[in-house]
Amino acid sequence: MKNFTLIFLLLLSSALSAQETKRPSVEELHNRKWAFIVEKANLTTQEAERVEPIFMEYEKTIWKTVEGSKEFFKQFYQKKNNRSEEDYLEMNDRYVNIEIRKAQLLKAYYAKLRKQLSSESIFKYFNAERSYRKDLIDNWHGKHKPTSRK
Repeated sequence: MKNFTLIFLLLLSSALSAQETKRPSVEELHNRKWAFIVEKANLTTQEAERVEPIFMEYEKTIWKTVEGSKEFFKQFYQKKNNRSEEDYLEMNDRYVNIEIRKAQLLKAYYAKLRKQLSSESIFKYFNAERSYRKDLIDNWHGKHKPTSRK
């Protein structure tokens, strides 16, 4: 009986700790980023209301763009020693095409922001976005030791 109780408590504690480390949804991540940008860029309530739909559309489109190749990238990295010249060519092509697509989306995003915000506000807005990425990286490195890649 004591063994059963001990096993039950171990299972219960591992289940509870797994719940605590639950990953946030994509929507939660977008909402966190939006709140950070609004605060750091000092957007007014009116500016935030006008820009939020533009932000969410951009974020979702970027996310879909990257997610579209996620399975390919995963398979590529799993191959390790069995990669062919064609595999490398496709990987490089996908990478460049994703970066081109992201740049096109950024240009359209900027054009929409220009209709809603002053140049100074856009500058602060983009700085806030960069700060958000930097904070994510800094916080991630604080929790995980960076590994050197060869």
